[in-house]
Parts: sequence; C-alpha cells; structure tokens
Amino acid sequence: MTATSYRVLGPVEVWRDGQLLAPQSPRHRAVLAALLVDPGRTVPVDLLVDRVWSGQPPTAVSATLQSIVSRLRRELEPDVTGGRWTLLVTREPGYRLEVAPEDVDAVRFVQLLRAARDLAARGDAEGARAAVAEGLALWRGPAYADVAAAFAAEESERLEQLRLAARELAAELDLRLGRHAEIVDDVRELLRAEPLREGLRASLMLALYRCGRQAEALEVYDEGRRLLADGLGVDPGRALQSLYEQILRQDPALAGPAAPPAAPAPEPAPAPPAPPAVRALGPLPVPLTAFVGRTAELARLGAALSGQRLVTLVGPGGSGKTRLALEAARRRPAGAPPAALVELAGVEDPELVAAQVATVLGVTLAGGDPLGAVATALQDRPLLLVLDNCEHVVDAAAAVCAALLPRCPELRVLATSREPLGLPGEAVLPCGPMPAGAPGSDAEQLFLDRARLAAPHLADPSEEDLRHVRELVAALDGLPLAVELAAACLTTLPLAEVAGRVDDRFALLSGGWRTAVPHQRTLAATVQWSVDLLSPAELAVFRAVAVLPGTFGPDLVEAVAGPEVDGGALELLRVLVAKSLVELDHGTRRYRMLETLRQYAEQGLDETGSRRLRDRLTGFAVDLTARLEPTLRSPLWSESARRLDAEQPALRAALGHALATGQGEAALRISGALGWYWYRRGHVQEGRRWLAAALDGSPGAPAGVRSGALLADALLSYLSGDVPSLWARTSEIAETAADSDPVLPLALVLRGFVRALLGQPDPDGEVARDIARGLELAQASGIEWVQVEIAMTLGQFSRAAGDTDGALEHLGRAEELALRLGHSWAHSSVLWIRAKALTDVGRAPEALGDLWAMVELTHREGDATGTLAGLLAAVGATTAAGRPRTAAVLLGAVQANARQVGYDPLRMDPMDGQRYVTATREALEEVEYDTALAEGAALDRGEAVAMVGRLAEEARATEPAR
Repeated sequence: MTATSYRVLGPVEVWRDGQLLAPQSPRHRAVLAALLVDPGRTVPVDLLVDRVWSGQPPTAVSATLQSIVSRLRRELEPDVTGGRWTLLVTREPGYRLEVAPEDVDAVRFVQLLRAARDLAARGDAEGARAAVAEGLALWRGPAYADVAAAFAAEESERLEQLRLAARELAAELDLRLGRHAEIVDDVRELLRAEPLREGLRASLMLALYRCGRQAEALEVYDEGRRLLADGLGVDPGRALQSLYEQILRQDPALAGPAAPPAAPAPEPAPAPPAPPAVRALGPLPVPLTAFVGRTAELARLGAALSGQRLVTLVGPGGSGKTRLALEAARRRPAGAPPAALVELAGVEDPELVAAQVATVLGVTLAGGDPLGAVATALQDRPLLLVLDNCEHVVDAAAAVCAALLPRCPELRVLATSREPLGLPGEAVLPCGPMPAGAPGSDAEQLFLDRARLAAPHLADPSEEDLRHVRELVAALDGLPLAVELAAACLTTLPLAEVAGRVDDRFALLSGGWRTAVPHQRTLAATVQWSVDLLSPAELAVFRAVAVLPGTFGPDLVEAVAGPEVDGGALELLRVLVAKSLVELDHGTRRYRMLETLRQYAEQGLDETGSRRLRDRLTGFAVDLTARLEPTLRSPLWSESARRLDAEQPALRAALGHALATGQGEAALRISGALGWYWYRRGHVQEGRRWLAAALDGSPGAPAGVRSGALLADALLSYLSGDVPSLWARTSEIAETAADSDPVLPLALVLRGFVRALLGQPDPDGEVARDIARGLELAQASGIEWVQVEIAMTLGQFSRAAGDTDGALEHLGRAEELALRLGHSWAHSSVLWIRAKALTDVGRAPEALGDLWAMVELTHREGDATGTLAGLLAAVGATTAAGRPRTAAVLLGAVQANARQVGYDPLRMDPMDGQRYVTATREALEEVEYDTALAEGAALDRGEAVAMVGRLAEEARATEPAR
C-alpha cells in the first residue's frame, strides 16, 4: 500500500500513512466516492455533478463543487503549498483522483477474485482459496455504506454481486479441500439471502452429504425445487438434479478428499418420465426504437438462415448483434417457423444453459435431463431458436446445439456471441461496427434517429451539425452501442460538446439505460464484460497490442507482446480474434483493434508497462527498417515499399516514442533508413520533420548512422527545392564520413547532379572532383547501384553542356546497368533525363515514348514524386510536339495532383520545368490556357499517366521512320 489508500467496501474511508483521516461530511464523501468509482480516470464535471446531486444540483453547483474539491485536496495533501496537488488533480473536462489500482480496496478485491478464478482453473485450490479469502477480508460492510446517492447504490449492487460470487467460489474451493464440515453454517446463511443460486445450494447439499447428513442434503434440494416451481414455474437445473440423484445413490464420486468412499446403495428404479411439451410461444420482443441500416448484413443473415441450421453472429461488444439477430428473425417470410429468444446474459452458471432453454420453451422437466426433454419436445417441431449472448457460456451453448440439432431436424439455431461456437456446419457471420464517417452512413443515420428523441432540432440538422455527427461516429468506430449512448448524452450536453469529449469516451458514455442488462448500460461495462472473460495471459496480450496503432502483423505482435507471455503471443492473439477483441483482415493478413477497445486496454497499463511495450515497438521499427532499407534500390522495391506502407502507423509511433524518451539514436536509425522510401512515396515534409528532430536529438550518434540520416534529408531537400539544406547536408557528409562509408559516394554524386541540374557554373572543377572521387569510392566498394546513378549523372552533365550524343551514350550505359540490377528508380531517372535531352533537340515524339515508359513504371511502383516529375517533363515534350492545349491539360493535372501529394516538381526541376510551363502558356490564348488547366485539374495521377500513354502512341504512329 502506498501512503494514501481508499476503502469503499464498507463506509468510505481514507487512510494516510497508516492513519484514518477524519470523516468527511456526507456531501464530501459523495464527491470522493463519485471519483473513486473511476479511480485514475478523469470524471467530467457534468457527470460528477449528476452522480453527487442525482440530477438536482443546487443553484451555485459549480462553486459548491469547487469548494468541496478544495477541501478534499487539503485533507488528502495537508502539506502541499502553492496548489501543487498530486492526488486530486484538475484534468479537462473534470477531475481525476490519481490513485494506483491496488490502493482502492474495491479494485484490489476484483483483482484478487480474478486471480482466484485463474488459480482454481489451473488446479491450485489452496492458492485460489487464499486469494479469495484475502479479497473477502477487505469487506467491512455494504460497499459505499455511508453514501446515499443513486450511483453509489448501483456500484454497491455491482460489487455485492461480485462478493457473492467470491463467497460462492470460496465454498466450492473449501469442498475441494475437504473442509465440508467448516462451511455448512456459512453456506446455509448465504443461501437464505440468495435462495435461487443453485451453485450455493449444490455446495450446501454436498457439504451436508460429506458430513453424513444425507437426509438434510435431500431436504435442501427439495426446498430449492419448491422455490423454483412456486416462484418461476421451472425445475432445478441439470447439475443440481444430477447431484440429487448421486446423493440418492450415495455415489462414491461424491466422497470428499479426506473421507473414504461411501458404499453405494442400490439404485432406485427410475420413474417413467412425463412426456415433455412445448408451450405456445409468444412474439419476439419489440424494441422501443427503430431499426436503422444494416441492409447488407440483414440480407446475408436471411440467406444464411434459409440454408444453414446453425448460424452464429460474431462481433465485439456493442456491435448490435442482438438487435440484428432479432430483426432478422422478425423479417423472415410469412409462414416461417416460430422463433424463441433465449437470453443468456444473466446465466452465469454454464450448467444452467440447457435449463434456460427449457424454461423459455416451457418444457416441463420431470427427470434430470433438460436437454433430453427439450430434444423430445422439439423432435418434429419447426423452430428458430435464438441464443443470445453466448460468449461467457460458449462451451455450454455449443453443447446444447450439438445435442439438439442432430435430434431435431426441424430446428434452426441463430446464436450471438463474441466468438464462434466451434461446431461442424456452423455458418459464422461477422457483425462488426457500422460504416461511419461518410455522408449518410449507417452510423450517422443511427445517431440522428436516436438524437431526435433527446434533441428535436436535429430532425433538420445543419451542415455543422452533420460535421460534428460524422466526426463523432467515426471516432466511436461506428459501434452502435457507443453511438446510441452518445446520442443519449444530448439530454444534458450540446452536440458540439459531446463530439469534443469523445476522446474520454468511457467517462462520457457512462449514463446508459436503467432497463438494459448490466453489461450494456455503459460503454465501459460492455468492454469489461469481454475483458472479464479473458485469462491472465489473454489479458496481457490484449493490453500489449493496445500500443500498436493502425494495423499490425504477426511479427510485430510477437515482438511486442511475446515477452509478456513467454512466447505464444500469436496463439493468444488468435483467441482474441475469436473473441472479437481484435479484428483480422483476411485480405491483407493484418490485425487491428477498434479504437474503443484500444483505449480501454491501454487504460489498464501503468506507466512502466506502457514504456516497456513501446520500447519493444521502437526496437522492432529499428530492426525492420534496417532490414528493408537495402532492398529499396533493388527489384524488391515494390514488395518492401508495400510493407512499409502498412507499417506507417507503427513506425510513426516508434519515432514519436523514441524522440519523447531520449532515444535519439533509435529515431535516427529509423528515419535514416526510411529516407529513400519517403523520397519515392512523396512524403517529403513528413520525412524532413522526423529527420530534423532525430538529427537534433542525437548529436552523439555514430558517424555512419548520422551520415545515413544526413543523406536522407539531403535527398528530401532536393525534392522540396531547399538548395541550402542540400548543400549543408552533403557537405557535412563529405567532411565527416569515412571513405568506407557507403553513403559518401552518393553524397558526392548528389552534389554534382544537382549542380548540373540547376545549371550552376563550376569554374574550379569541383563537380568533376566530386564525381571522380565518388566513382572511385563506389568502384572500390563494389556498390553497383551508385555506379548506375553516377553514369546517369554524367549523362545530365553532358546534356547541360549541350553534348546530346554524349548524354545519350552515358544514359544508355546507365540504362543497361539499371535494368541488370533491377534498380527501377535509376532506370526511370535515365528515361527522364533522356526524354529532356531528346526534347532539347526537337525529337519530342521519341521523348514522349521514354516519358510514357517512365511514368508507367513510377506510377505502378507508387513513386509519386517520380511520376509527377515525369508528367511535368511530358508537358514540355507535348508542347514541343505541337500540341500546347493538350500539354496545358496535362499541366493542370500535374498542378492539382502536386497539391494533393504536397510535392511540387517545379521546385525540384526549376529551370527545365519553368521553361516547359512558359512555353505552353505562351502558345495559347489566356482563356484557352485557363480552360485547359481546369480540365486537367479533374484528372487523377492514373488518368494523367494514361494520357501520356495515348500521346506516345499517337506520336509513334505519326513519326516518320528514322
């Protein structure tokens, strides 16, 4: 325990340094309790007020709340001066109690109960009993006993149910440990308070039987049977009936671990079972709100139900599985068999699933086999059985289906679950979030339909309203439950404020509906329902993948989550996919987590755990980019670039984390390795921002690492037209890099290439010296791709000097080597320079042929900057070929697409590019020029590339033989 701890399992208390603080006033206790419901999370002011004053706040509620918070702060931290509070802090849009989970007894109790369940499942009864005893010892009375507000009563009821579950588990564990005599009185007292809990009744019957009190055990069963019959009209569940029969038979299997087996008594002759019957079924429940959207899902579900006998809707919590299943059942054609809904959300004991089915169908159970009775009753009866919320009893639900379907040929089952039942012949249909973000999306329509109930003015929403709605539903992943809860917030908050608070969605969407089942009343409860079903190892992987943004592949999951579970992360990931907590895109073979689930999982990480996971993400990024960087100038470019495309969210997160935590060298390695990828993909400004931050943040990085990042920034400087930075970066490399550094030859070539490209004079022969030294170093190192680029550069030099034949000779040699090496960028650059040389000497038709080959290649490989550079050169060749209007259309496409990419080829090629633009503009009347530009602005890059292809084809057809 830390210096300050909080106790709510009884009267609300605060302890500091082992001393109980003086009791607060009722209102102060209520505010403290309202914060302790969400320890470590920000509670918005509006929610805090609603909790404390139950919807009837005083006139000056803001001042009153501030006064209470101020007093609480002084009580919690009496030694603090200057308002430097650390425990009760202000965090927009409210207050947060900074508290470790283990310092709140309610949180600690839930942790111990979860640990006890896990230990029990692994067969460690002693350890489980100790954990549950430690948890129960934290209770001092009813939770929040001295807080009268409604929220406290609801939270107390939730915790009381968990306490009851813990006591039930304790009884079960005591029986495993042979402590039957010790628990009889306690379990009997507990059963008086909860007479319908069959698990407790079974524990008491077994304890009495093991104590030699068989008659009393049978009386306990008979008492329970009467209560169920009189109160609910049902028989005890199969498990309790089986135990009753075993006690009657004195089954040796019932003997406790410390007692010898009892001698078996003769089995009584079984009474003939009464023939079961199914009562007349009423209509399915009719929701109070309209069904919105889901047209495609309804069609798929209807088709599946017509062709399959077992259909399971799977999806994350809050995705609307129940609503979709009921709608599909209601929309079946006239004359379809009746449907019955079996709600399993409230069935905690898997042994009661079959009994719940029997109860809904009204099957009378005279014996101890509810499944057999249901199967007999349905043997020749057509029925659609809707089993809702199977995930927490999935094995039992699967067993029911496996037993009934073969024996009941007219039965069809529609199940909803967060994971499939896993039976042969099962049709599994996904029920994911609704489409969101686009105008008129299903999620938008759902929000507006529900919002009109709370805010009638949204029946005719403004454009600004629609913008808020689209942003809101997209941020909520299109989850129907979250969307509906957000719409309900409009009773107390304006739309813009609801949209603005969505980043703290679990606090925002905490109102819910009183009539909903507990796990669907709030967004947090819905997610927690799924999380509570996870084993500790599954929970560890769930939280680990929460730090992975966007989509992620198996290798990233293994790198980040694997150490948390000593390997085996991928198998656990598959479990999370099956439980609808992680999504798998089969097309891309990558995973993703809904933002709502990601945020919830991330909240379970402490600062140390989060740092540990993000450090692994950064290490993965360093390794991945180092492995892929050498392939980016090879035939593997396209494959590697696609991989980097997919990993962009993770790489950005790794760079941000590395820079924020002082890991400058890691950031430098990642950004330096990504330089060529950024260059060809056109991510110029983003790349330069990362590189600048990494270079500034790692002054002591090894020279080889730094030179790689300097060259990357130099290349991007060239694309952005930033000549000073280009010279500065390449000059630093030339001055500091060792001759063995593979970056140095390219830096020298780049200086010479750009100087020649810009037509700058070179009276001292510096360019020649750079090229000669670069060529010498490249040949010495055997780096052939640098030799290609040097040959290409020599062609540019010859062209700048007016030696077209010399340029074509150098470029021909460069093209041959580029093709042999598979260095596609160098090949496209050779085509680009050669086309410009041919345009210079009046051979525009040939130039268009080269430019078509160039832009087709670069566009196919996703090289945005290369494609735009080639299209700009095609403007010049098209004008030179006598078609200035067509050239102006092409120029309009270049300008429009350059704005979308954020890269202007005129800045990279200012001399030639500007000449092409000027020549085109001067060849046309102003109106015609402007019209053509506007026409071209409607073309995307692919359409512009196709246009160059048509021009090249036409030029080839009309060009005289040479």
